[in-house]
Amino acid sequence: MNWAVVGVGNIANVFMKAIQHIPDVKVLAAYGRNREKLDAFCDKWNIKERYTDYEQLYKQSSVSVIYLATPHIVHFEHTMSALEHGKHVLCEKPMAMSFEETEALVYAARKNKVFLMEAMWTRFFPINKWLMEFIRSEEFGKPVNVNADFSFEYPYDKDYRFFRRDLGGGCMRSAGIYPLAYACMVFGCLPDEIKAIAQMKNEVDLRTAALFRFPKDCTAEIYTGFQGESQCMANIAFEKGTVVIPEFIHPDTAIIKPCGGEEKRISLLYEEPGLQFEIEHAEDCIRMGKKESPIMPLNESIGIARAIDLVYEQVRG
Repeated sequence: MNWAVVGVGNIANVFMKAIQHIPDVKVLAAYGRNREKLDAFCDKWNIKERYTDYEQLYKQSSVSVIYLATPHIVHFEHTMSALEHGKHVLCEKPMAMSFEETEALVYAARKNKVFLMEAMWTRFFPINKWLMEFIRSEEFGKPVNVNADFSFEYPYDKDYRFFRRDLGGGCMRSAGIYPLAYACMVFGCLPDEIKAIAQMKNEVDLRTAALFRFPKDCTAEIYTGFQGESQCMANIAFEKGTVVIPEFIHPDTAIIKPCGGEEKRISLLYEEPGLQFEIEHAEDCIRMGKKESPIMPLNESIGIARAIDLVYEQVRG
């Protein structure tokens, strides 16, 4: 299948490394605003077609799938244009900057009858697929609570996009989407009540903690931030035991313990970088004629975007 990469930053390089594990993926073209960086990226990965105008790239009939890897402040315009040109899109998370933008992209994908998926790579790792099978087995009963964190230390720089609201800054949308989406995955539904607090600076959240109530009396607590590195762990409480997923964003291990029983570790190792699993899934969906992923469905992307908007409504006042 012929792909193009839109954006030539760090995650685009991870994508190119990942496709080395997928022989039938071919990247024919790339887009970047900066010609020097674009050429360096294309030279590194032997990509011949190079564009500083993404509209011109989208007009190329040889390309059928777009991997959208630009900063998320421009995801909406880049993705919308791709969909309107009839391209399938795997868009890095967050798909857009609001519930309304996300909903509009989903509408456009359905109108143009093309595949669209938010690139929530976490869901496609073997250990997380094992987790979902374990949940369905009800060996420990039903999950009732998720506690998950993802934060990292990033020195404050008022000019960097993490810390500028006009550039999509803020930890909840950039990083907190991971633990929130993880809780949604575990419970198989979206939250219906939210309570959030944050440490704010210049209208940007540096640290955010939030409580979520889900249907059937399930709950989740998440923490995210740009100040201080957390363990990046998901602790899932079941009716009859616990499951802990270390490094839940890109995991290879689960620690399971029934109530009153002994702890057991399950390991499912993978080759780095791990992005290959979501790419393979997207290709499989497209080949089968699916317009969205059953693992990362579009209505869930809309719901997660809405939940993040509600967090920001609370913490910004």
